[in-house]
Amino acid sequence: MADNQSLREYYKYCVFAFIFGFGGTVWGGMTYFLGQPVAYLNFLKASSTQISAISAIFWAGFAFPQVWAAYKSESLTIKKNFIAWSIFLSSIGFLVAGIYILLTGATNAALSILVFLLCFGWACVICGLYIPANFAMLFKIIPSERLGQLLGRMFAFQFGGIFASYFAIRVIAYLFGEPMRYGILFIITFFMTIIAALIIASLNEPEGEAVKSAPSLGAYIGKLFNIYKTDMLFSKFIVGKWLMSGHYIMQAFMLLFLLKERGFNPDNAGLSASFNALGLVIGGFTITKIADIYGPKYMLIASQIIAILYTLIVWLTPSINLFIVIIFFIITGLAQISDNVGYSNMSLFCCPTKDKSTYVAAVNIGIILPMIFLPIIVGKLMDAGVFGFNGVFAISVIMMVAAILYILAVVENPKSFVEMKVAASE
Repeated sequence: MADNQSLREYYKYCVFAFIFGFGGTVWGGMTYFLGQPVAYLNFLKASSTQISAISAIFWAGFAFPQVWAAYKSESLTIKKNFIAWSIFLSSIGFLVAGIYILLTGATNAALSILVFLLCFGWACVICGLYIPANFAMLFKIIPSERLGQLLGRMFAFQFGGIFASYFAIRVIAYLFGEPMRYGILFIITFFMTIIAALIIASLNEPEGEAVKSAPSLGAYIGKLFNIYKTDMLFSKFIVGKWLMSGHYIMQAFMLLFLLKERGFNPDNAGLSASFNALGLVIGGFTITKIADIYGPKYMLIASQIIAILYTLIVWLTPSINLFIVIIFFIITGLAQISDNVGYSNMSLFCCPTKDKSTYVAAVNIGIILPMIFLPIIVGKLMDAGVFGFNGVFAISVIMMVAAILYILAVVENPKSFVEMKVAASE
């Protein structure tokens, strides 16, 4: 259990989370995949497939690098330096993208799309390296009986930073036209990330449990696959997360739908990330308590119920005004924070050791393939004229309903969570 000193470090971490959310690499409001990247490619008249690649790259970068990152960081008893270097190196991708836009004006649309996707890919892949070590460090500084609530608050600080960044984005949009505003935002991201990395490096991180890492990366990958084969509860949870991918299909296309079908002003594209973030903040201080009271299973179910609600709002409302758009994006944030806390708690409570890096990597690798390929497949089918946005929304809702039924019937709360609740009631 975290002591008072480490809990103070948790609140220092929340300062990092806010700054990282405001303007940090990949996860910051100026570069978050729901907002400015989509608006920039839409300005360049990119295809649905190219725009869906933003979501695919984001989630691929989130998960695949974690195998190597968990392998390298598992044996580190102090994680903060690994985390700081990962996020700093990630921000170089946005520095390059920003300089390119300022120098060329993005006059060659095809080349500009390619350059951005490559830079965005670099940023996402390198940023993904920090995640296993980050959750392992957080588990050291958060009391386990308050894990859901305090993780929720941490996410709330981070996405509160995204919400606050909306006002900076609006000022820059007022001062600069397209595409220069995007170049400036990407360069600001680089400098904000340096500040965030320095805060992480300054944390007084508690010494962690010494864990002997696998002798090679190949052996470590074998260790991951052994988790899937032997931990049946964990594997059932992974299948449930596959079904929950309807939520990520919606994330990939909802802003594009508003821009193309509802006449949404691209100058207001920052609303998507910012009010999504406000929903995350609200949920972080409220709905995430479900995870501590009823367990991660019911937190995951709540996320899908809320995701169905926001899908129906954007799908069935014939006329979208600014107020409805704001409410819509707030609800997407409630769904996302429920998902984030639910699956984070599930992976951390399933892990039998104090070092959580390996299980964090196992869950993010296990769930990622549908999150990457489904948006691209759907975008390709849309470009081919197989179906339009109505088909996207229908597929998403069907998957969300199936996820609720599956999790309710098959997935269980982790044994360690159940035992903790029993001990607390005695």
